Amino acid sequence: MDIDGTQSYVMDQRTDVASTDTLLNGQYTSYETPNQHQNLQEQPEQEAHPTAETATHDAWQSQTFQVYECCFYNGPDNNGSIVKTFSTEKRFNTTVGESRAQMGIQDDYLKMTNGSENNFFKALKWSPDGSCLLSTSNDNCMRIFALPDLTAEPKDSQLNPGVLIREGEVIYDMCWYPGMNSTDSATCCILSSSRDHPVHLWDAFTGELRCSYTLVDHCEVNFAPNALCFNLDGSKIYCGSNNMIQIFDTTRPGKDCQKKPTVPTRKSKKGQKGVISCLAFNPDHSDLYAAGSFLKSIGLYDSRAEELLLLLRDKNQRANGRRGKLSPVVAANDDGAGLAKNESSPTLSSPMGGLTQVQFSPDGLYLYSASRQDPFIRCWDIRNTANVLFRLERPGELTNQRLEFDVSSDGRWLSTGDMNGDISVFDLSNPTDPDSERLVTRIHAHNDVISSAAFHPTGSMLATSSGQRKYELFSSSSANSDSNSDSDSDDEGPGINGQSITSVQDKDFEPAVIDNSISLWTLPGEYVWYVNGQRWTGQSAQEGTNMNEESEVAVDSTMALDERIKSSSTPSGDVVM
Repeated sequence: MDIDGTQSYVMDQRTDVASTDTLLNGQYTSYETPNQHQNLQEQPEQEAHPTAETATHDAWQSQTFQVYECCFYNGPDNNGSIVKTFSTEKRFNTTVGESRAQMGIQDDYLKMTNGSENNFFKALKWSPDGSCLLSTSNDNCMRIFALPDLTAEPKDSQLNPGVLIREGEVIYDMCWYPGMNSTDSATCCILSSSRDHPVHLWDAFTGELRCSYTLVDHCEVNFAPNALCFNLDGSKIYCGSNNMIQIFDTTRPGKDCQKKPTVPTRKSKKGQKGVISCLAFNPDHSDLYAAGSFLKSIGLYDSRAEELLLLLRDKNQRANGRRGKLSPVVAANDDGAGLAKNESSPTLSSPMGGLTQVQFSPDGLYLYSASRQDPFIRCWDIRNTANVLFRLERPGELTNQRLEFDVSSDGRWLSTGDMNGDISVFDLSNPTDPDSERLVTRIHAHNDVISSAAFHPTGSMLATSSGQRKYELFSSSSANSDSNSDSDSDDEGPGINGQSITSVQDKDFEPAVIDNSISLWTLPGEYVWYVNGQRWTGQSAQEGTNMNEESEVAVDSTMALDERIKSSSTPSGDVVM
């Protein structure tokens, strides 16, 4: 971010990836802001021979950055002053078959395996520069939504996708290129994995396919990884599959890859077993990355040696025996130490299920994980004890659906959705204190499951997506009726933009509520400047001015005292008092 703060949505100098040279598409690309590039062109001699004043100014500017500090509070509606600004409304309240028909694909939705399913949103991710959103849905499509004008009127507040990318099968995972900058088209690309297809690298501007990375098994059959991840500089692609992590060079598409088994042999009890379902790199540039498995374990690996350093398991899970039993940590303390306070449900410990997401804190000291059939988000201490420090509960029924959370760029807040359609924001400060009150605010945001809640890179906005898989149901009476009758021909298909997707004639079934939407929320707070790691405010500036004035007065007083001593001295050097 420039010192004038004009590009408020672009990550500032803290983003180390944006200041490195990366080999992409066969050529080196340097990521610089437009103002930086213009300064280098206009003042080459000054940059080559900087003066002392210029060097001082550059040093001060390099240590100065602007961040958005959120300030949640409980208002009359207990919403923490979180306000909805943009939404897709009911545009995507359709079935998969109807969605394909709107895209010009003419086929019979009844012959499709998921044609009558609800077209819900599965995941949502901000681009690294914060200029757009990437989503995946049940119709095997990825959509890119550009960040709308924040000054638009409420009537113009509907989100519309700008780019549509269609995959051939179910999308397992997707991610942005870490050096993505909307001002450089070469860096605007997306990586995706779909069933029985190679890993695809897509152009985020045109939606065209750039290249593919093929994974084959021992029978030379193509398969798709369950998890995808770039390393921090974007030079490598990590793919997680069954007992295997495969590493591709970004500049070398094809089948050539490095295979790293997570277990020595199939029958071995060492290593990390199971399907690698999620991957994440530590942002502290320690070459450490985490891999979550569907067999309820988290492995910490060194990307330099590609070896397993530590295997994390929830120790309380073994002591509980079965679901619902009080864990030793909770039973030893009546106030529920080890779990987040202000929770409505009983503080019962649930066994950790198969991992669905792992994410490091910005400082790289802690790891957060979520799993299926488990209501808790766990915070792991990966530097000292390797134990769970606390758990954050997401109320609602247990599910196998991925419910993604996100940690803010300053590491202070964690946002997540739940099965009840609520957004919860937790305070992550003082992670080693088990008695800290974590829950800050919880509001009802959607009428269906919230599948993802992601902070904007600047921390000023929150994006959420909702929906879950629902089917069109038919009663036995309608199934036995004559399909050629006029009444059958007048039956409506899957409800488009309606609130019901069921066609059940029995009174035992109630119409399902459909809410497949993406919403943007404005978070309360303000932009503040940091200079040399200290928060810069008007009061601190005034204090600095006062300190300078006091120091000048003290120097003047000292010089005056020295003059008096010299004038009062005798020729022999004795002071006359």
